[in-house]
Amino acid sequence: MKEIMNRNKGIKLSSYAKINLFLDVINKRQDGYHNIKSVMQEIDLHDEVQINESESGIIISCDNYNVPLDEKNTCYKAAMLIKEKFNINLGVSISIKKTIPTEAGLAGGSGNAAAVIKGLNKLWNLGMSIDEMKEIGIKIGADVPFCLTGGTCLCEGVGDKITELKSFKWDNIIIIKPDFSISTPLAYKNVTDKEYNYYENNKILDYINNNDYHNTCISVANTLEIAAIKLCPQISLIKDDLNSSGAISSLMTGSGSSVYGFYDNNALMLAAYGELAKKYNKIFITKTANN
Repeated sequence: MKEIMNRNKGIKLSSYAKINLFLDVINKRQDGYHNIKSVMQEIDLHDEVQINESESGIIISCDNYNVPLDEKNTCYKAAMLIKEKFNINLGVSISIKKTIPTEAGLAGGSGNAAAVIKGLNKLWNLGMSIDEMKEIGIKIGADVPFCLTGGTCLCEGVGDKITELKSFKWDNIIIIKPDFSISTPLAYKNVTDKEYNYYENNKILDYINNNDYHNTCISVANTLEIAAIKLCPQISLIKDDLNSSGAISSLMTGSGSSVYGFYDNNALMLAAYGELAKKYNKIFITKTANN
């Protein structure tokens, strides 16, 4: 997470998106949530978050009208939790410049919240450790602890148990965000008992540990993709388009609705992008990002 500090009590941060290289739903918990085993990967697609002190209150602005500007906003929640935890009377103004599409499975909102937690920790000299910041983050969303960590991580529990892995590196990635979104609770609801531990024999962790990037790419898997296709068969069509354009693999990330494809080289990816952009309005070229 890049940051720029200046002397007028402001800080600017880049907050990065993530993709799920792997997501296996283990079981349903008594609290209604699900235990998962997931490999999350930070990517270069990012938003910009500008934080400035103000006299009072929390003011959110954003260039994307789909982003709420009230207490529902993840940045608002992060700022409020920090103000309450440290009894801070100062206000804060937060401006978000969006590039990451919303409701996409890319952790855009979670990344923004993580940026605010890190930014206010530095701006207000709070001295929080990464673990203390994660304690705040999990109260906002399951992906926030990963967004605070970045890189390549194994995420377990509800996503809050983070183990850093060797860096996975891939330079040629296309992401397509269709015009529809998928409800995360509905996606999980459509996972059947037979689909729990569906990918328990997957070897992706071994491939990452051995720096075997090609086999990592072709081992990507996501149980929620199976559930999402039941709800939105168009996900399969997007995967077919990516694969037909030369991707060595494709996968829906998180609970969707974005789908990504890995390409062997830049020329192939650019050719694919040129064709796919004729069909899809929200299409992005990116690469992995690692701390």
